[in-house]
Amino acid sequence: MAISVGLNSAIRALLTQQQAMDAVAHNVANVNTPGYSRQRVHLAAVAPATGGVGQGVEMLNLERVRDLFVDFQIRTESHAAGEYGARADSLSLVELAFGEPSDNGLRAILGQFFNAWRDLANAPEQSAARSAVVQAGETLAFAANRLATSLGDIRADANTRLSASVREVNDLAGRIAALNGSIVQQRATGDPAADLTDQRDLALDRLAQLTDIRVMEHEGGRVDVFMGGRALVSGVKANAIDLEVNPLNQNFFDVQWAADGATVRVSSGEIGGLLHQRDVDIPARLADLDTLITRVIDDVNLVHAAGFALDGVTTGTAFFTGTDAATIGVNVAIAGNLGLVAAASAGGAAGDGSGALAVADLQATTSLTGGSETYDAFFNGMITRLGVSVRDAHGISGAQGATIRHLEQLRSSVSGVSLDEEMVNLVQFQKGYEAAARVIRAIDEMVQQTLQMVG
Repeated sequence: MAISVGLNSAIRALLTQQQAMDAVAHNVANVNTPGYSRQRVHLAAVAPATGGVGQGVEMLNLERVRDLFVDFQIRTESHAAGEYGARADSLSLVELAFGEPSDNGLRAILGQFFNAWRDLANAPEQSAARSAVVQAGETLAFAANRLATSLGDIRADANTRLSASVREVNDLAGRIAALNGSIVQQRATGDPAADLTDQRDLALDRLAQLTDIRVMEHEGGRVDVFMGGRALVSGVKANAIDLEVNPLNQNFFDVQWAADGATVRVSSGEIGGLLHQRDVDIPARLADLDTLITRVIDDVNLVHAAGFALDGVTTGTAFFTGTDAATIGVNVAIAGNLGLVAAASAGGAAGDGSGALAVADLQATTSLTGGSETYDAFFNGMITRLGVSVRDAHGISGAQGATIRHLEQLRSSVSGVSLDEEMVNLVQFQKGYEAAARVIRAIDEMVQQTLQMVG
């Protein structure tokens, strides 16, 4: 009986040490696997059946080493990181579209436009000076049109990226729901489902970058994921979100719940940042641009219409057409007949350039922001606000990124695989395996000697 107990204990030790070495090998194999959490074997002595000597060792459980609080912190910080990362990308495109300060920027072009009128005031009868005024107006109109188009394209880009992000959210939600089912099944059999849980946590980390989520874990291993107060994932069911074209918002997408069409409340994450840029920030930049260009159109047209053309008779002609940055253009009648440029302020005075000078003097008038800012000052304010927004977005994005990297280092210190530690464990379990094998050989020799003595 004693020999069989010892033999059973040694065999159990062999198997247990082998399982422990398998765990070490699995850790080492996944040292560079994204999202992998090292697994730790817990051993326990097997109690004797009826008293006396115990029955060896067994693997009590396989622990997935993970700090849930650090996971929570990373996902919380990822919301803002995703949002301001999306904002910074979009604002950088806006800043690039304006291209200020630059000799080819709108501010310089606007200055060149009024300088052309000053030159005309000095030589009102010269066709070259009149041509320069028309050309400067067309350049201004082209620059304004281009800026309006660029801002519209950036909005459209945000809308396209929003569509891709929504598809990714649905894919991740479906994957998490499927992993919930697999994890629950495996844990019901006593398997900790460590690798599947790592895959689910990796999906949750990415989901937290895309949108603000709240994760609730339940007994049995499943998690529920909430977004905007509603369940995105509930057990093995994923509740999809959908995109609906909104004709009241230039046919851009609204984010809705697929089940009932209710609006999805998103306040942060990449989706929140894209929505803010598309529907709040960029429209505000475009509104400022339109305010400036509309004021220029109205002021120039008012003064120009009061002047007289080269024939000394024609008056009341508008220099610009259109109403905003997207539609501004030089009057085709003037572009086709330079004599219609109203350089004079009185009829029958061909050499009078006071009308052109009056247009040039508009550059110094304070007709914006309640009569307190010139065109140049208003534009400077636009660019300054844009620069501050870009700086702040990049700053917050960088700060959040640094915080997340620090938290990931903390998580790695807990969950990451240390090759040095695993090598120590491997030697330890190998020695245990060798010792158990020696016990088996010793028992075998004892049995052989006993059989020889009996024979």
